[in-house]
Amino acid sequence: MNSNTSNTINIAIAGVGGQGVLTLAEILAKAALSEGLNVRVGEIHGMAQRGGHVVCTVRIGDEASGPVIDAGAANLLVGFEPIETLREIHLVKKGGYVLMSSHIQYPVAVSMGKAEYPDHKDIIASIKKFTDKIIEIDAQKIAIEAGSSRSLNMVMFGGIIGTDIALISKDSALQAISEAFPKKFEK
Repeated sequence: MNSNTSNTINIAIAGVGGQGVLTLAEILAKAALSEGLNVRVGEIHGMAQRGGHVVCTVRIGDEASGPVIDAGAANLLVGFEPIETLREIHLVKKGGYVLMSSHIQYPVAVSMGKAEYPDHKDIIASIKKFTDKIIEIDAQKIAIEAGSSRSLNMVMFGGIIGTDIALISKDSALQAISEAFPKKFEK
């Protein structure tokens, strides 16, 4: 079976090293497993610990036999940053969704003045060539308001659960979070 199978939910998660992309994929997979669902997770990361591009795939469903998501087969693309979202937009299937944090984390080349960051409206226009189903939030702002900029990945997890695409209950999501970060939930 390939990743275009209709009863398999394909989720691609893209961001920058240090944002918690790998942690989000792991917690999403654990929540799906607690629901009794078959899950496959894959990760591709370059210089992840130095702010490089990171992408993880999470495939949920009976026919998810491997972690690879074919181009045009993702039900949901979760982008921690606009450019990183655009970098993986080819994975979204026709009619698929994009959940994107609007907070910009400038790539090293931009920070060094060797490249320019594109205008937000141009990024959105490019994404709309693939899908018009875009859910945009400032996850960094929400994370800071919740008490920690380091919780951006959990804000995005909440967004994933809120879409109902992943077929994971809120209770399973909360349980997976509390198991991943037990000290944070001690009273």
